[in-house]
Amino acid sequence: MGSTDAARYFRDLYELGIDKTLSVDEKIDQAVTIGADRLGLPYGWLSYTGDDVYEIISSKATDGPYATGSVYDIEQTYCRHVISDQRVLAISDVGDSEYQDDTAYKGSRLECYIGAPILVDGESYGSLCYSDDEPRDTDFSEDDRRFVRLLTRWIGYEIERDRHYRTLDRQNERLAEFAGVLTHDLRNPLTAARGYVELVFEMVSSPESGYLQTALDSLDRMEALIGETLTLAREGEDVGEREVVTLESVSEAAWETVSPSNAALTVENNREFLADRSRLQRLFENLFRNVAEHCGADVTVTVRGTDEGFTVADDGPGLPESIADSLFDTDVEHRHVGLGLLIVERVVSGHGWNGSVTVDGGTQFSFTGVETVTDTINEEYSL
Repeated sequence: MGSTDAARYFRDLYELGIDKTLSVDEKIDQAVTIGADRLGLPYGWLSYTGDDVYEIISSKATDGPYATGSVYDIEQTYCRHVISDQRVLAISDVGDSEYQDDTAYKGSRLECYIGAPILVDGESYGSLCYSDDEPRDTDFSEDDRRFVRLLTRWIGYEIERDRHYRTLDRQNERLAEFAGVLTHDLRNPLTAARGYVELVFEMVSSPESGYLQTALDSLDRMEALIGETLTLAREGEDVGEREVVTLESVSEAAWETVSPSNAALTVENNREFLADRSRLQRLFENLFRNVAEHCGADVTVTVRGTDEGFTVADDGPGLPESIADSLFDTDVEHRHVGLGLLIVERVVSGHGWNGSVTVDGGTQFSFTGVETVTDTINEEYSL
């Protein structure tokens, strides 16, 4: 299989992975079929081998002995070798191989086989295999083996991600409960306090009205802090579903939301990558809000795509040294980082990215480890 074919098949899997209309089971079913088509074999299935069983949980066949739901004694399968050795097993002609006396061959009479182990969260989950009633005309190539390994990694990742999302759903339910408590226990009395202060404000004149205005400003700030705290709690978890986003579209949407009157935005080297769009936009919004509140007038903000991710730089006075030194470094004691920048940290860590900040005639935030489609293809298939 040439590099062009490799990229095409892997892109099929990638596009399948980001298809939000399909369940994880439907995606795996289609991935199994993609593998059978690529190898030119009639049988293909994914097995689960936990709990001392061998169960086919996804299959190209809709009926017969290799259909979904079939259960076997693992000792009667070729897959037991794959599971025990944790390696790819490829036999183009079983009857003319060292496996001609294997119990799996005697029981199934499958004449060719290729299979690989599935790992989920670092533990053995089962196997993915393809087979035929007839010997294969040619030996399985290294490309064939590599492609099956790719499929197993892809399927293992999809199963891991599905488990992860289910965990996130449960966590989000708890966060929603927390949000409700916070809203009731803090925002309700805060609203009452604001009402009484506004009532008295209308009844007095200077200098008392000035004191009350300061109190109202403080209440506004408390309201904003509650909102930021809720956001921070939510950003503390790993991100869920990711989608293809463009640097330009997300940063410009955030800029429009914040609308800093003291600055202008420039986007250079636009890139596409995988991210949670809403959280990424929140990252930009907090960085832009920081510019609006602390950078003075006539500031230029430049968002630039890089080989490893992107940067956000401004030509303002620069972030204070105490903040710059402790940002993205949770080991620093007595950190002086505001809630807005803490949210930026959470968005970065939730995506599994790396963040850094440099101050030199302005401030530059750099984000690396950002996954792109091209990165994924090159890494997984070594094109």
